[in-house]
Amino acid sequence: MKTLGAIAIVICLVTAGCGYHDHYHYGYHSEFRQAREDFRRAGWEAREELRRARQDAQRELRQAREDFRREMRQAHRDFRDEFGRW
Repeated sequence: MKTLGAIAIVICLVTAGCGYHDHYHYGYHSEFRQAREDFRRAGWEAREELRRARQDAQRELRQAREDFRREMRQAHRDFRDEFGRW
């Protein structure tokens, strides 16, 4: 009878312990996995935002360069028209 009671107690403890243990670790790993995924997603979004900002800056620089060249050509024409060819 003692052996049967001891075996029943051990089985109950092992079964209850394993269920709690698995649930605890599964929750921990799933939170860790979710945090890692959120971190990766935030990194991807930051890289995309940086890429768009870089493209916008390059576009603005190209436009400013073209505007400057256009104004310089016009100023050169105006100067030539004012003073004639040398």
